[in-house]
Amino acid sequence: MQPKSCQDRPGLMEGGSPGQQRVARQRSDDERFARALAESGDALGQLTLDERISLLEAELARRRAADDTQPPLACSPEDAEAIRRVLDADEAEAELSRLRSGPRAPSPPGPTVNDMANWYGAHIAPAATHEDSEALVLELWELLARNNTDGPRLGNVATRLLGMPWHQHLLAPLEAHGYDASSGSFPRGPAPGLLQELTHIGAGANPMPYAAPTVQDCQLLVDQRVLSGPGHRVVVFDRVLATADGKGYALLRNLERAIYGRVRYGVELERVPAEAARAHGADGILWRATERQVAVKCIERAALEQFIASHHGHLNEDPFKETAVMEYIASQGGAPCVLPLLATYGDDQAVYVVLPFCPNGDLFGVVERHGALQEATAATYMGQLVRGLERLHAMGLMHHDISLENTLVDAHSRAIIIDFGMAVKAIPTATDFFDGHHAGGSYHAVPLAARQNWPGKCGKPMYMAPELWYPQGSFDAFAADVWALGIMLFMLLTGAPPWEPTWGPEGAAYNHVKDGNLHGLLLAYENGPNPIPRVSENAKDLLQRLLTVDPRQRMTLPELKAHPWWQEHAQFVNAA
Repeated sequence: MQPKSCQDRPGLMEGGSPGQQRVARQRSDDERFARALAESGDALGQLTLDERISLLEAELARRRAADDTQPPLACSPEDAEAIRRVLDADEAEAELSRLRSGPRAPSPPGPTVNDMANWYGAHIAPAATHEDSEALVLELWELLARNNTDGPRLGNVATRLLGMPWHQHLLAPLEAHGYDASSGSFPRGPAPGLLQELTHIGAGANPMPYAAPTVQDCQLLVDQRVLSGPGHRVVVFDRVLATADGKGYALLRNLERAIYGRVRYGVELERVPAEAARAHGADGILWRATERQVAVKCIERAALEQFIASHHGHLNEDPFKETAVMEYIASQGGAPCVLPLLATYGDDQAVYVVLPFCPNGDLFGVVERHGALQEATAATYMGQLVRGLERLHAMGLMHHDISLENTLVDAHSRAIIIDFGMAVKAIPTATDFFDGHHAGGSYHAVPLAARQNWPGKCGKPMYMAPELWYPQGSFDAFAADVWALGIMLFMLLTGAPPWEPTWGPEGAAYNHVKDGNLHGLLLAYENGPNPIPRVSENAKDLLQRLLTVDPRQRMTLPELKAHPWWQEHAQFVNAA
């Protein structure tokens, strides 16, 4: 879920410490630019999300109201400019022409619930039927890293990988280094330089597919009677989601709007048996409210279709993929401090993703309210974040959008990682492919690189690693997550972002970090006109190692856990 903008929090911009005001500016600028990246590639969006939604809804209403008895729709210069700012540039003129042409024929019927449930699978249908793609990729890379010259074995692995549509980019470099497609082998063994070539192009598939999410049927009912409260009095709830597996969810209020619809706060319900219902004077369905609170992502068909169409079917942030990723996490045994998926349902209007409700907001809100945290408190949150991220990496997942905003605080005050709409599979390995040698017990991922329809440049600008922001080749996906973790720790300890929110890592403050002088930057902040709290020497050293610009030199998660700051706060980082 995305948090509300600081503009929705009265008084925040007028008061608060300088650090808190910088945090507020970061949330506003980060959200605005992240939306622009998501909605229009690298072009900077000019409208807020609500403005964009309002404009598109108004346009839809005008179209629906049009019929053969009405004159053609007029398009004022103001409307034309607004539409140009919403639509992709190459679609603007065609859309304006359609508007000026007057009423249009009704759109064909939309997809059924089954179509929606399989939307992701329709795009990557072979994902669920192919053998373990990740294991094959890792086997190929590890064989080459160990200078294995077993041509038949290498050829067998390469042939099986090339049978998967998302690995077709491997064919050219393999053939250039001795692979024969007709025989499916390396007749003379692999030519020198194949590992370096694969490293250069980032030969891990991007994104590697997930199996389609499972969606059960449901029905959205209105005006349902529910036993609620200590006295079990009967109340009427406006909307209740009745599911095929016999559960019910009362959708009580909106939590936020999203690109795909909205997120609602809800309560899980139990169906009251008919005999007990009659005892309460009910001759139809009667529900009983439980104490289980949920958040329900309502992926609305119309909103998603519009979003997909505006991006030509290629989405960086995909709500169905997020559901598939969460199912993948569950299939691997789950992960600590990661929001679990409870269930997914669908009707002919929407898909409903049911998640646990975290009542204490996000970690960004913690920093907004309290400023810098005590190191013991920050260490507690970091321990939880690392525990979750370490497990995700171990199962081959790069979060790709880890941030304070994407970390909720649950009812037990634990940090919970959320929002997997940009996650990619990044195969875990102990081999450092960038230096071309086996690194023993280190912690790496098979290198990835941007490809058509997957730019790799994802996430919130404040947290985006330099190798993502200024891409020059392939990158270690896990290292990019670690950079974001360093930004999060900086903000937890100081109550402010490391540099003024702009459009990425740049400026004088970033240059301090780039040059290995984060210690000096913190000293300047501590002694400046608007001082931040002093940070311990061990914390300064840890931050510099996390925020090392060269990802090959950046600290790994195992190295983080061995750092003196981590050991000094062992009782907190190891807290449940």
